[in-house]
Amino acid sequence: MLSLIIPAYNEENRIENTLIDYRNTFHNLGLDFEIIVEMDGCTDRTPEIVRELSAKFPEIRFIEFKERLGKGGGILKGFEVARGDIVGFVDADGSVPPQEFVKLLEEIKNGYDGAIASRRAKGAIVKNQPLSRKILSKCFNIYVRLLFGLPFKDTQCGAKVFRREVLENILPKLNTKGFAFDVNLLYLIHKHGFKIKEVGVLWTDKYGSKVKISKAIMEMGLAVLKLRLYHSPLRFLFK
Repeated sequence: MLSLIIPAYNEENRIENTLIDYRNTFHNLGLDFEIIVEMDGCTDRTPEIVRELSAKFPEIRFIEFKERLGKGGGILKGFEVARGDIVGFVDADGSVPPQEFVKLLEEIKNGYDGAIASRRAKGAIVKNQPLSRKILSKCFNIYVRLLFGLPFKDTQCGAKVFRREVLENILPKLNTKGFAFDVNLLYLIHKHGFKIKEVGVLWTDKYGSKVKISKAIMEMGLAVLKLRLYHSPLRFLFK
């Protein structure tokens, strides 16, 4: 069974299309699946829309929290209630369409412990991404690879899937729920020797992002540096 977690913060303009697209694609493929929408701190109609869809489609479940948890915190809450032997997450904006997510599932069938979507791996197609965002994103990835020695060309693309046993081994060791969540997750998975496939996907930059990219890159950079120090001989400074 596949459990797909979709964190959604104030996504009233996009969440319905994303959920219907993913639900219909999985259903038409005959997959055994559940979609878990995690909502925290929403101030728009996102919860109302999700509740209506959940009542219509039993495969769609939701969990809701009043306080903001952030992407990492929200995904971890989703992991706690996921019932599948394969567990993944995807951004609510639909930047990675369901047909591309299915490519990740194929790699699990091929024997990998996990698969991550990538905007830089072979076969990737990126649409509508401004040059400034592309440059900042590439610089951030180089920064991450230098600090952690990871083999991945894109740690931040919002679609990842793993075997349940991978997450059961890794989640207790995670020490961040913020901007460095994806890096922390992939670093620990790589460190433990699990086989992860990076898959080039079609990715479309969606308008309406809640985050200013330059500010996000700066905050992510600081968060990743702190994470690197945490996993170093200076770890005692962060206890």
